[in-house]
Amino acid sequence: MTDKKSYPKNSYTESALKAGLSAKAASVYVALLEAESALAPKRIIFQTKLHRQYVYDALAELRDKRLVMAVGEGRRVKYMAASPDTLLQEAEKQRIDVRDGVGRLMQLYDRSPAGIVEIIRGSEAVLEDEFDQIRRASRGDRLDIVGGAGMNWVRLVGDRAHEWEELRNEKQVKLRYIGTTEDEHYNKYESIVKNETRTIPNIGDIVNVVIWPWSVSFNIYQPEIVTVRVREPATVASQRALFEVLWKAAQ
Repeated sequence: MTDKKSYPKNSYTESALKAGLSAKAASVYVALLEAESALAPKRIIFQTKLHRQYVYDALAELRDKRLVMAVGEGRRVKYMAASPDTLLQEAEKQRIDVRDGVGRLMQLYDRSPAGIVEIIRGSEAVLEDEFDQIRRASRGDRLDIVGGAGMNWVRLVGDRAHEWEELRNEKQVKLRYIGTTEDEHYNKYESIVKNETRTIPNIGDIVNVVIWPWSVSFNIYQPEIVTVRVREPATVASQRALFEVLWKAAQ
């Protein structure tokens, strides 16, 4: 059973649902979460005001994501919500597994339409690309980074950090960063790049996910420095939603 005091129906839950659930599955999940007990399908239909088939489709989706548990069998079966931590763990697992996803993107590169997937290799090329992105930004754009490899970025940029920050200030680009405790300490007390920083322990130190309004970049630092960028609106939207989940869960 979930703890209603710990998990109210608020912006955290709604943002978490946006990370991967359909609207119907989100409605069913929130209804079960609020109920704090197992509900029969008929009760779920009444609570959500959804068509019977939509409810069963939503339950199937939630079962696949391990967000509901079935109690009983046959006509007496009832469903209850798993903890929202399950959803957060799934979101974080997707982020941690990003190296596998990057490998698939690199395979996609050879057969993708021009400009959808880009690959930049080597420290010099990646560094120049970092400056190209900040120059491209429009005034007031938002830059979100799921880090962990932030200190690698610091070493890559080196003495040009002042130049990068001047460009960001000129464009008034807002920067949010999720990283390790080491990243947080550096950002707060040493970095000249001003940003909002939150921490997720053990987030890893190999890949940064960099979300601009026009693209998502996976900046890889081991075993070589490589950036894989996807310029596709749906990918940007999904990664931004995942960022919001992690941002609200971070400390």
